[in-house]
Amino acid sequence: MSFRPFTRAALASPAAIAVAGWLVQGGVALAQPEAQGGAPSRTFMPYVFAVYTITWLAFFGYLFYVNRRQRDLRREIEELERQWEEKRGTTSSSFPRGKSLS
Repeated sequence: MSFRPFTRAALASPAAIAVAGWLVQGGVALAQPEAQGGAPSRTFMPYVFAVYTITWLAFFGYLFYVNRRQRDLRREIEELERQWEEKRGTTSSSFPRGKSLS
C-alpha cells in the first residue's frame, strides 16, 4: 500500500502534544473554583471552545478521508473492470457472472 497512515499519525502526534501543552498551561485557572468576586469562574470556556473546535475538525477530517478513500476504491474497481475486459477480449462493461459494480 502506502505510507499515508504513518504520515497522518506523525502529523497528529505533534498536534496532540501542542493541544495538551496548551491545556496544561491553563490548568491552574481550572483549579480555582471561584473568581475573586465570589461568582463562578468562566475561565473554562476557552477549553470548551477548543474541544468543540477540535471535535468538529476531526469529524470533517474523517469525512474527507472516507470520501477520498471511497473515490480511490471506485477508481481501482473501474481499473480492474477495464483490465478484466481487456483480458477477456470483450468490449461490454460486464463483470464476471453478469454483474456490474458501477
